[in-house]
Amino acid sequence: MVPPRPSLDPEGLYARLGVNAGATQADIVAAFRGKARLLHPDVPKTGDAGAFVRMKQAYDVLSNRALRSAYDSKAREAAERPQGVADRPPRTSPPPLQPHTASPPPPPRPAATDWNASSPVRAPRLFDASLMVWIGLAVFLCVCLYQATVHLLAPPPMVHDKIPPNAATVAPLSPSAHEALLYGPPPVRLAGNPNFYVVPVSTPAMLWRLDSEHSTLVPMGQLPPFSSVQAIRLIRRSGMLEVLINDHANGFVSADHVTPGNVAAARRAYCGYNAGPPPYDGEVLERRGNGNDTLEMENRAVQPVVVKLRDSMGAVALAVFLGPGSHAALSGLPSGTYRPEFAIGELWSRACSSFAGGMRARRMQASLTLPGAPPLVVAAEDNEPATTDIPDQVFERN
Repeated sequence: MVPPRPSLDPEGLYARLGVNAGATQADIVAAFRGKARLLHPDVPKTGDAGAFVRMKQAYDVLSNRALRSAYDSKAREAAERPQGVADRPPRTSPPPLQPHTASPPPPPRPAATDWNASSPVRAPRLFDASLMVWIGLAVFLCVCLYQATVHLLAPPPMVHDKIPPNAATVAPLSPSAHEALLYGPPPVRLAGNPNFYVVPVSTPAMLWRLDSEHSTLVPMGQLPPFSSVQAIRLIRRSGMLEVLINDHANGFVSADHVTPGNVAAARRAYCGYNAGPPPYDGEVLERRGNGNDTLEMENRAVQPVVVKLRDSMGAVALAVFLGPGSHAALSGLPSGTYRPEFAIGELWSRACSSFAGGMRARRMQASLTLPGAPPLVVAAEDNEPATTDIPDQVFERN
């Protein structure tokens, strides 16, 4: 039997978005936006944080041309590789026919043994055990009774409300990311190289420590959603994940409360979960200073953009959200020379001041001077003016 040929979507990235491998960039964007409206955790009934994170991870790859090209090339190479044929057992010729001969007579049965002549054999009985076995059983029962008594009479463990100070917190992505605790307590990052992070579920994720004296787990506090931890091993019998707290101690977290991912993955998930209501077309997200000048902006891309104008000191003077194919005229701007920046992506996060999915940040090389500046145009990807890529953290900085 010939084995099936490999799929052109080996990791199921296209399947997560519900498109085929030949989908255009616009089809991928449209599929992501449609599913985001259903799976985003803020949507009642259909919201699913886990499914949304998996879909966004697929979109981060397929919306990036370089990553998608590498993914498709790898899938095509696997599909074109010759498939091995299952090994077949070698054919052997049937054994030659032998002339029929009479089978030899069966050997004679041994004579019946006179069991009455020998001593009877009986099954072992409980009382045949030696004295040392009885002493061992008695000691074992006494130890079990002692352990049960100590466990029942032990005082309840002390519960600590806070995580020890050796768990460093993750710095917010922007100064206003956690104003008035709108999005709950900020995530924390325990020691080590994080490879898991806490997901938001109905019950809080508790951090436990082992009390070796009483052989029990004592709660240390709650880990906020999207906190990063380094997992050491999984204890399958209890379903607990052993994590590194600091250089001298380990703790335990229920495996149901975490998912694989590094710090960057935890931040993307946090931004998507706390995206908040989507901005309206032309919404001013941030403004510093007032004046009498006016500036027109136009978005010719197929995705939403956020345009920022930075002054000579690098501070953001204006940040505006523009939907695909939209136009806006901003008034009341102060005169001066500004450096334009913009970011393209999906699902603008108010908590992180960045796009949660497929974000790409760029800086225009030409400065903009008010008054008298021409309209600022964000073109499609193939028709962009002279721009340079900048890190997402640089764009997020206010």
